[in-house]
Amino acid sequence: MKVYEKNFRETYKQICLLTGAEILEKIKLRDIFDYPVEDEMNGFITYGYIDENTGFNFKVLAGAQIDGDKIKVFPASYKKGVAVRRADIEDVEIKILAEKYSSAFTDRIKVIEDTFAFDAAKEKTRYIKTLDTLRHPNFPDDVAVYFHGENLQPEIGWVRCTEVEGNLLTGILLHDLQQDFGVHSGDKINFGVADFNNKIICAVIWK
Repeated sequence: MKVYEKNFRETYKQICLLTGAEILEKIKLRDIFDYPVEDEMNGFITYGYIDENTGFNFKVLAGAQIDGDKIKVFPASYKKGVAVRRADIEDVEIKILAEKYSSAFTDRIKVIEDTFAFDAAKEKTRYIKTLDTLRHPNFPDDVAVYFHGENLQPEIGWVRCTEVEGNLLTGILLHDLQQDFGVHSGDKINFGVADFNNKIICAVIWK
């Protein structure tokens, strides 16, 4: 299965095996290993995470040599590290590995999660499936929201989700709008999900 065929939640906080010539071309071995790797690798073991600045990424944890159902692991250096953006490897083959592989990378995963601090409030918004058709394909926290106002044309803006309480979502407007809705880039926005003409949309809730 290709990366683009996976919903982001399927690979989020998962140990993922990326294989094929395309991924091998994307990653320079000297960026992840302190030593020459003599055996030929045909994939990388990675961990899926979200960085607000670069979107959904896969952090390389190790190189891999796949032979049938067997995987030989080449652990990456603790001093080095490289990540690839989901947007750059959409056509790469991906497989979610069994949980047994997680234990070998517990320390590395903790570093990733400490670096990209876990936010329980934001985390809840990542599991709202009704938002999925409105999410940015590579920035899962960002959703397209309709703004509306008196004597103004409806306008779509990108809002970064920060929390949800009941049916009310809160987020940060990521850019100025073309019309004057009384809000600006960086403002906190309240919005909800609605069914409009059999189409799911997000719309601002004005107080």
